[in-house]
Amino acid sequence: MDADIVIKNGMVLTMDEGFTLHEKADLAIKGPKIVDISPQTKFKARKTIEAKGRLVMPGLINCHTHAAMVMMRGLADDMPLETWWQKFIFPLEKKLLNPNFIKIGVGLAAVEMIKSGTTAFSDMYFFEDAAAEVCKKISIRAFLGEGILDVPTPDFPDIEKTLSFVEGQHEKWKGDPIIHLTVSPHAPYSCSPETLKRSRQLAEKYDLPLHIHVSETAYEVDEIRQKYGASPVEHLENIGFLNERVIAAHCVHLSEKEKEILVKRQVKVAHCQESNMKLAVGQAPIVELLQKGVAIGLGTDGAASNNNLDMFDEMDSAAKFHKAVRRDPTVMKAQDVLRLATSEAARVMQRPDLGSLAVGKTADIIIVNLDRPHLTPLYNIYSQLVYSAGGGDVDSAIINGKLVMDNREILTVDEAEIIDRANFLAREVSHG
Repeated sequence: MDADIVIKNGMVLTMDEGFTLHEKADLAIKGPKIVDISPQTKFKARKTIEAKGRLVMPGLINCHTHAAMVMMRGLADDMPLETWWQKFIFPLEKKLLNPNFIKIGVGLAAVEMIKSGTTAFSDMYFFEDAAAEVCKKISIRAFLGEGILDVPTPDFPDIEKTLSFVEGQHEKWKGDPIIHLTVSPHAPYSCSPETLKRSRQLAEKYDLPLHIHVSETAYEVDEIRQKYGASPVEHLENIGFLNERVIAAHCVHLSEKEKEILVKRQVKVAHCQESNMKLAVGQAPIVELLQKGVAIGLGTDGAASNNNLDMFDEMDSAAKFHKAVRRDPTVMKAQDVLRLATSEAARVMQRPDLGSLAVGKTADIIIVNLDRPHLTPLYNIYSQLVYSAGGGDVDSAIINGKLVMDNREILTVDEAEIIDRANFLAREVSHG
């Protein structure tokens, strides 16, 4: 029996419902799919990866980011979100964003994500067709959503042209194995009820996830209450926006009624712990939402407010923050937090073929080097991954069955060239 890749002698962490862990196993890949996980595979492969002393696990899924904003990393720190957005980020975007900026930024972000164990990410930004081209070249799985706003955006002068572009983008990329689309109205405060309804209709028409910011700040909640006489989640419910397609990023400020609405409508939530902390927007009720059965995945948000895209950092922060603020060390256990970056994140993205390892699943896989001082001794693999490991411990990455990083080397693009181009662009940004 032939396979394309066989990973041999690794510890295989499946992240299936039973948390199956194979202390030593082989994993075979043919095309984009896993075809065998067994103590000694009979599959013969063109490429064999020796994984002794390594952990083989699902690739991490970043459920909410703005990839190209890596080019704004460190430009505006230590200020409230409204100031950060209105006085720094928005003027900079208006002046500098173009397809070249996006290609360079997304290229840099993709390399950073792959090298820190992320094999799939959900993006909401501008010039997303340029982003798609870069992600396709680098071979990272991307869920891309053109930012839909009522005001002119860097790439479109009005909402009609934005919505038309979203439809055209779907026609261009439908069926692609790694480029997936979302419909992404920015937020209730930046989109009219009519725009939100039309966005939902597009998502229904093309069977796509519906990605939106919700209740990130108290200021936003107050603004929506004054404008519509309801909280953001209540407002979205009132206009018929919410359903099982919706991925609501942040959800920091929620009433009990709003939590129940999310449960009722099967809304998914992208939890961005580090960005929430850095911008001091508040404490998202993640523990309560998990207890209610809401699907939650972790996201980094953009690097301009994080300031990196390392999902290992995100897991560590999410686990520790909620323990601290609740004064309860038993919540957000390492094993459960790891699910929020793998199997639960796949549920958020509405892709049951991702997020865990099993025969027939899509081969989005990372290999983690366990032979490191800070990962020794190994008593509990979940604890080690969430509290001790970092993105730099990831040796290799396979995306859709393709080896994209091998022994820390990106195989699809020239990493040094991408960094050089980003540094050259940064000089223009710094003078912007």
